[in-house]
Amino acid sequence: MAASHIQAVLFDLDGVITDTAEYHYLAWKKLADELQIPFDRHFNEALKGLSRMDSLKKILENARPEPSFSEEKLNEL
Repeated sequence: MAASHIQAVLFDLDGVITDTAEYHYLAWKKLADELQIPFDRHFNEALKGLSRMDSLKKILENARPEPSFSEEKLNEL
């Protein structure tokens, strides 16, 4: 039998090997608190499966009055 040569290994850690959901929640909560935007665990559930940028936009949509951030400013956050 010929020896196989592994050329690559792919790890999908997020939610498979480690549960990072709590850390994502804490990070979004901290940002929302700094921006004085309401954010709780229920709202956080709506972010599952979204990209970081889409999550940020959804959080900002929850602000009252709505902030007006440019794409450049969003990238800075």
